Amino acid sequence: MPEKLYVGTSGFSYPEWRGIFYPEDLPAGRFLEAYAQRLNAVEVNNTFQRFPAEAALAKWLHDTPNDFRLCLKAQRALTYSGAAFPKDIVARDFGTRMLPLGDRAGPVLLQFPPTQKRNPELLALLLANLGRRVAVEFRDPGWLDAEVYEVVARHACAVVVTDQEDWPLADAAGAFRYYRLRREYSEEELRPWAERLASDVASGLEVFAFLRHSEKAPRRALQLRAFAAGKS
Repeated sequence: MPEKLYVGTSGFSYPEWRGIFYPEDLPAGRFLEAYAQRLNAVEVNNTFQRFPAEAALAKWLHDTPNDFRLCLKAQRALTYSGAAFPKDIVARDFGTRMLPLGDRAGPVLLQFPPTQKRNPELLALLLANLGRRVAVEFRDPGWLDAEVYEVVARHACAVVVTDQEDWPLADAAGAFRYYRLRREYSEEELRPWAERLASDVASGLEVFAFLRHSEKAPRRALQLRAFAAGKS
């Protein structure tokens, strides 16, 4: 059966994880290789600022197995820039530059800041031009209505469920599920989320879930994946 549950953390290149998740003497250039031996997806946030060089993409492919997924955060200019910015052109370029990742590419994370108010036309423009699966994160609750959800569904994308203080907790919707778990969870606090992920997978959905970077994040991600798979 193809993998349906992808669990990881937001980022992998953290020297402070040496001795916790990585061996003490592991070179930074081998972090992703070691990460991918234990988790099967990662959210890559530095693409928010700039797209990596082709050599970096090639190394990601070399360091990860075929069933690993890289979920890139879309360039900030798409949602943080003014109305005159050529968002359609930049979105197409971002989607095209991801092509070398092939099937290793997971959904793009498209984040709308709280200053970007509801604009279904802009959303449709970006989803159409990115040309791939997109997980859309809204930080203003004004977006969370039936018309916006219909735009997301029409493009076979998904609304991100973000569990973080002062952020709206959206209803899960779309062609797949994408969770961003941003708190410091205890083991017991993870279990309800694991049950939710397992339920989604049982219903036939592909599911992505990412823990926020912290010292405990890799361990919690491993626990979340195990709990969702029915392992103690």
